[in-house]
Formats: sequence, structure tokens, C-alpha cells
Amino acid sequence: MVDRYFKVGFSLFLCLVWMSTFAQKTDTIIHVNGNVLLGEIKKLDNGIVSFKMDGMGTIKFQLDKVNTFSSKKYFQIVMRHGIQYYGKFDTSNVSRKVKITLLNGFELLDVDNIVEMYPIKKNFWLRTSGVFSLGFNFNKGSNIASLTSSGKLNYRNRKNFSEITWSDNTTIQSDTLTSNKTDLSLNIQHLLKRKWYIGFNVEGSSNSELGYDLRILAGASIINYLVQNYHNRMYVSIGTSGNREWAHGEDNSSDNLEGLIGLNYHFFKYTDPEINITTVVNSYPNFTTTGRWRVNYYLDAKVEVINNFQIGVNFYYNYDNKPVSTHASLTDYGITTTFSYSFH
Repeated sequence: MVDRYFKVGFSLFLCLVWMSTFAQKTDTIIHVNGNVLLGEIKKLDNGIVSFKMDGMGTIKFQLDKVNTFSSKKYFQIVMRHGIQYYGKFDTSNVSRKVKITLLNGFELLDVDNIVEMYPIKKNFWLRTSGVFSLGFNFNKGSNIASLTSSGKLNYRNRKNFSEITWSDNTTIQSDTLTSNKTDLSLNIQHLLKRKWYIGFNVEGSSNSELGYDLRILAGASIINYLVQNYHNRMYVSIGTSGNREWAHGEDNSSDNLEGLIGLNYHFFKYTDPEINITTVVNSYPNFTTTGRWRVNYYLDAKVEVINNFQIGVNFYYNYDNKPVSTHASLTDYGITTTFSYSFH
């Protein structure tokens, strides 16, 4: 009797494994050269299709190599103009178009206009991505060493984009810490309509050069994506924030209400060599201290050298015309070569 139950259970197990394997082969991609690929569409992001095939694992190729595709799974789709769809796909006889089946019919979509695509039921890990960077410079003549570390983790779902970023820039001369800059932030964007989002951010930072040991900031903004395709993303943000600052070497703190005017641009190219560039500029007019104005600029440029590993340059520039400490500098800037690892 036990042997019989074991055989039945083992047969059911093999059946489930076979069904799982078979289910992974239900997606079809037709290449622009006419080749038909069978496998599982994992996701589409930044113009790159992740496609899992038996015997080859997950392969990646550019969206402009896709003529049309089909899948019985339901996906969340984000279009270039901000429109979102939820449905499953079928191939189209029209070149470079795909048919999406909706609850009330179907539509033909231009393949080139699809910005993001994620399976609805299998999306948590696929929607998570990150980068970790480390940089080091040393000059024997001046006996100055600088160490830079940074990273970010982000996650997307149907209506929200969340990102945690951190960075640390430390300069040491003759075994003495001469300056330190540390930043940690959480940013959340919630979709309102098409390319319009509302943003929330919480930040903590310190900068000995600009004269503060700690600044804690919280704010909200309205965000509009001016450009959103599979090579470029650019958005502007306008909002307000409040912060508290503790002066470096002084026993005092101050509270501030500031505005926010920001521009964020991201460029990515996945043909060899793969290039990834992010640049951000934020300006903060101060409503509490008359005439005070802060500006933060950041540039991160990377080129992939081997799979998921990049070398690059990290540059920052900070300006504060009325820093909280009377002995602080008005500007702080730095440039560092970095070695990075990214996933997803």
C-alpha cells in the first residue's frame, strides 16, 4: 500500500514538473529576421527583453530586434506616452506591432512604443534592480587618499516607483580625516495620470566641507516625465521640503522651509559598449532664510567591461550661499573613478 502511494505521489510530482516546464515554453517572440523563439518572457525594461529559453537560460536582446510576440500570461504594460495597459498578447500580421487582448476587446500596439512590461503575478524580484559602486584614489605626493562608496536599490509596481540611494565620500590625509560627505535618501513616486506623478522623499546627509554634521529633510513634489523611451528618461520636479540642520563644530541647529526645482536625466545604451549615464540637478530656494539658495548636482557615468560589471566616473557639486556654519565653505565638489556591479 505504501509503495502504491509512493508511486502515485511520484507520478503526480513528475506531472507537475512537466507542466511547469511546458508552461515556460508558451511565450513566442518573432525576431525581425524571421526566427521564432520559444520560451518565457521575464520582463521588458530599458529597451531590453529578458527571455528564458530551455538549454540557454535567460538571454537579453534589444526591443528593436523584436517584430512581434505572444504570451498567455497577463502583463502590466507602460507605453512611451504614459498610457498603461493590463492584458495578454498575441502576434500580429502587421510588422513591428503586437495585439494586446483586453477585457473589452483588443488593440494593436507599436512594439517600439512599449517602455516597460512585467508579468503581473511574477513581478516582485523582476521589478527590483540595484547598483553598488566603489572607488579609491591616492596621491603619494600629497599623501591624500579618497574612498567613495555608493549604491541604489529600486522597485517598480503598477503605480509606484521606490528608490533607496546612498553614498559616502571620505578624504584622508596623513592618517587624519580631512573631510566627509554622506547621503542617504528614500524617494517614492506615485502615478497620478500618464506621465504625471506625485513624489515623496526623506533624506539624511552630512557634509563637513559645507559645515553641517547632519541634515534631515522631508518633502513632496509634482513630477512630470518629459521624455520616456527605451534609451532616455527625463523628468522635472517642483515641490517643497522642510529640514533641520546641525552645524559642524557648533552647538546650534536651524529649521528651514525650502522649495525644490529639479531635473533628472537618465541615458542607457545596451549595444556594445553598454553605457549608463545619470545626471541630476536640484535647486532649493530657502523660504525661511532670506536670500539663501542651495544647489546639488550629481553625475554618474558607467561603461560595462564584463557582464554586470562596469567602470565609470562619479562627480558631485554642492553649493550653499549661506551655510549653517559661519566657518564653512560655500562649495564642495569631488570626482572619483568607480567600479560597479549591477543586477537586473
